[in-house]
Amino acid sequence: MENIWPDTSPEAQRVLFDLTRATPVWKRLRLTCELIQTTRLLMLADLRRRFPHASEEELRRRLIARMLTREEVERAFGFDPVNEGY
Repeated sequence: MENIWPDTSPEAQRVLFDLTRATPVWKRLRLTCELIQTTRLLMLADLRRRFPHASEEELRRRLIARMLTREEVERAFGFDPVNEGY
């Protein structure tokens, strides 16, 4: 097995992969969803710190602009994050 992480020994990496394979799919999916939610909360906290006077709508738009490409934002939400400064 190729060592993917330079700061992790091949043995430790193998143990991690074995544990991941042994984890039920439903639990891996739940952990993935929790990771996504935590990432969004951290991004929102950063936006609130950087823009303390922003409205909830502005924060929502800035969060969307961080997660999607410019084209995806324009197509799905109808605003251009570059022109609006997000």
